[in-house]
Amino acid sequence: MPGAGRPNTRRRIKQPLRALLAGAALVLGSSPAYPQAESEIFLAPLSRGETGWTLGTARNISQNPGYDNQPAFYSAGLLLYSGTREGQTDIASYDLQQATRQWVSDTPGGGEYSPLKIPGRAAVSAIRLDTSGLQRLYAYPMGAGETEMLLEGLKVGYHAWFGPDLLVCTVLVEDRMDLVVASLPDNSRYTYQKGVGRSLHKIPDTQRISYTTVMADLQGIKWMDPLSGATGEIAPLPDGVQDYCWLPDGSLICGSGNRILRLQPGPGARWQTLWESDDAAVGTITRLAVSPDSRHVAFAAHPE
Repeated sequence: MPGAGRPNTRRRIKQPLRALLAGAALVLGSSPAYPQAESEIFLAPLSRGETGWTLGTARNISQNPGYDNQPAFYSAGLLLYSGTREGQTDIASYDLQQATRQWVSDTPGGGEYSPLKIPGRAAVSAIRLDTSGLQRLYAYPMGAGETEMLLEGLKVGYHAWFGPDLLVCTVLVEDRMDLVVASLPDNSRYTYQKGVGRSLHKIPDTQRISYTTVMADLQGIKWMDPLSGATGEIAPLPDGVQDYCWLPDGSLICGSGNRILRLQPGPGARWQTLWESDDAAVGTITRLAVSPDSRHVAFAAHPE
């Protein structure tokens, strides 16, 4: 969070508002511990003209049997994702200019999921699932150095960075995921809502995080302020959709079958088709990511 320094979350985070679904069990493919379906990572050029956003031809950049999923941009020119290698899942990085892949992690006895750039550090955070069943959030340096457990004692399913020292996580508790704000400097943790979904994102040009939950019997997107605890509704998601991400103009995109839909939140807004694939390998689009320079969209797709 630029200019904010290290937030004193003990002083500034208020008690959460009443949870809409307190105690509800809403586990939406929440844990990386479950068997993973075959998937690939695709990359497509993104541009914006007078008529709006345009997405170009997508190409498969993983080309790898097994589970290649959970894309996230480390920078405009470097994409992270979880990839299968020799029977385990490691963090892969893909150089957009050189069209080359390297492995960021190599963890005997474990695998990594949901990699993200750590703000202000040359490092990646990821969920590490050990063969013993232990599931924790770790930091992995981009280069030489030791890994570091970030949140001891929390079984993190998914996470988003609000600032260099503050995270919003979905934490696995019994048969559900709870929305937790965690501060690294003082190791404080605050549960804001019980029974949430898996998709967490920093909202562009705001001090808010978006997350998924159930709204009027439909899965939808809400916002939260991790410092005050304030929450609000943004938009419903299309039927069967769990994943989305933000474009820099404050609009949303999501995958629905072999299409990518877009919505500009507001009264009466509706999801509209932005792009549709004619590639038989793109069966169902799930997780998406937009590059920091808004020139590319990466997405995971499961073949039919």
